[in-house]
Amino acid sequence: MSWENVSTSLIVAADEVDLIGRSDGSLPWHLPSDMRHFQQLTNGHVVVAGRLTHDSIMAKLGRPLPGRFTVVVTRRTGLPPVPGVTYQPDIASAMTTARGIEGFAGRRQLFVIGGAQVYAQALPFVDRVFLTRVHTHAHGDVHMPEGWLDAFRLVKAEKSDADQIAVTYSEYVRS
Repeated sequence: MSWENVSTSLIVAADEVDLIGRSDGSLPWHLPSDMRHFQQLTNGHVVVAGRLTHDSIMAKLGRPLPGRFTVVVTRRTGLPPVPGVTYQPDIASAMTTARGIEGFAGRRQLFVIGGAQVYAQALPFVDRVFLTRVHTHAHGDVHMPEGWLDAFRLVKAEKSDADQIAVTYSEYVRS
């Protein structure tokens, strides 16, 4: 399979006003069912993450996301090598690298997993969005860009109240 056949999906959890996090890299909620949903969708695929998102995963888990290869977007050079991780200086290079790795492995879908700057820069490359709409107004200061879903149409939505906060798992495709 070649990289041309690889689709790009964006996966994000956002509250009612598109808040996705805090500038310290933390999430404004704890949703174990959403973490399982994220793991089920992304496991076995290449993920594209910004350096801060990657650093927060490394701090929390002590390693990259298991079962996934991570392409980190960063302008920093000289970062120590980490098995299962490669670094790229910009989103275009990261997307090309991720598509190549995913296609070489015979898979068809890579995932953009954040943070906000990477999401914003990746939107032109995205074919599909997996949005966990968190039905609350959380405290934080990192949002998705204005109108970010305008180029997409809803194809699936499923409500869940498995955690303390109700959510809707939605899937959008580019219109």
